[in-house]
Amino acid sequence: MRNKMAFKKILATAVLMTASMLTHAQSVKEELQDQLAQLKPFSADFTQIVTSAEGDNLSTAEGLMQLQRPNQFRWETVSPDEQLIVSNGESIWLYNPFVEQVSIYSLKDAIANTPFMLIAGSEQTAWEGYRVTKQADVYTVITPNDPAAAVFTLQFKQGEIAQFSVQEQQGQHSQFALTNHKTMNKMDPALFNFIIPEDTDIDDQR
Repeated sequence: MRNKMAFKKILATAVLMTASMLTHAQSVKEELQDQLAQLKPFSADFTQIVTSAEGDNLSTAEGLMQLQRPNQFRWETVSPDEQLIVSNGESIWLYNPFVEQVSIYSLKDAIANTPFMLIAGSEQTAWEGYRVTKQADVYTVITPNDPAAAVFTLQFKQGEIAQFSVQEQQGQHSQFALTNHKTMNKMDPALFNFIIPEDTDIDDQR
């Protein structure tokens, strides 16, 4: 009888601990959602550093990021090579001026199941597949049901995104640092529509 009662106590304790952990995980996820929802339209300079699984520096890029939630963004790389990514909330254009080519995709297909979707402003249902933890002031977003998915981290400073990173399962790591933030109430809609230059090869995948 005593053994049976002891087992019931252990089981009850385990259930309560599991419920507490789930509640905490849910609250951290909601905290991150609230932080992102409060972002005003902003522009910022970015520096991207890509390293290998062994820690070797593979590449460094710099440019300008402009974001207006939901799902409108402009990502302009200026060095070492020019490249432009523009989204109007429905379509996304990837333009390479060096080869004079633009690829066009449905935004939903292009960034589905990627961490950037969360920054840009995903629907509530998209969060259901993610688990969020927090250590110090760094949020970590993982996809428990997809072992091949990347691990995403995000850090805020004074209510603004200071940096984020993407860790691929193969070990490659991309770190993005944002500086010179400029916030505003609304951005010019023209920033998020791409006018295709003449003599540009078009690859429309929509």
